[in-house]
Amino acid sequence: MPVTLKSVAKNYTYNTNYDLDARRFQSIIKVLEESRDNLNKPQVAHIAIQVDDPNFDKTQVNSTLTKVLAKQLNTGFGYFLALECSEYSKFHIHIMLTFSTGSSLPFTVLKESTKALLAIDGVNNAIALPRKQDRSVPIDTSDYYKQFKNIDHKHDYFHNLKDESQLKDAVHRYSYLSKDQTKTQVEALKDIRLTQSKIPKASKTKQGQTVRKNKKLLGEQ
Repeated sequence: MPVTLKSVAKNYTYNTNYDLDARRFQSIIKVLEESRDNLNKPQVAHIAIQVDDPNFDKTQVNSTLTKVLAKQLNTGFGYFLALECSEYSKFHIHIMLTFSTGSSLPFTVLKESTKALLAIDGVNNAIALPRKQDRSVPIDTSDYYKQFKNIDHKHDYFHNLKDESQLKDAVHRYSYLSKDQTKTQVEALKDIRLTQSKIPKASKTKQGQTVRKNKKLLGEQ
C-alpha cells in the first residue's frame, strides 16, 4: 500500500499551501506524539539556524542539544529538522524542538538551546520563532534574523503537547517542514539528506522511565 498524506495523517489537518512529503509528515507526527507520551510536561518550539553551506554536519545539532538539555538541564528532548534555502536566509535549518519542562521553565530551555546552537561553528544565526509571528517580516528578507534575534516574553513560542487542541495545531503548523518545493528547486540541495529526526523514547528518557515505573507500581496495587 503506497504511503500517502491521507494514510499517515491520522485525521490531523495539515498545510495545504505546499506539496508535502508523506514520509516526512509521518515523522513529524511521530516525534510530536512520542514526545507527548514520553516526556514530562512536553512542549514544542520552533528554532531556525542559518548555516554556511548545505554540507553542514547536522549531527552537531543533536550533540549540542544533548549537552545543553539532557546533561545540563536534565531535560528529555526530541526534534525534527529540515534543511532549506532561500534568497536572503541562504542555507538554513528549521528545528521543531520538543522538550520536557518538568524541571525547567520553557523559556529557559528555549533560550539555552538557541544560545548553544548559535555557538556551533558554521552557524551564523539562531533564532526562536513565535507561534504567531509578524508576517510583514517573511524569511526572504534581510531583517528576518534581526527581527527575532531576542526572545520576547510577550510572544507565545510554545505548544503544550498534552493539550489535544494544541497538539493538533502543532501538527498543522510543523507540517510545513515536510514540504517539497525548496528541496527540489535548489541544485545544491540535491542528493543531500535534508531532514533528520530524534524521537524521545521512554527507555531513553528519565521522564519516560518514571512514567513507566509509576504505571507498573499502580498495576501491582
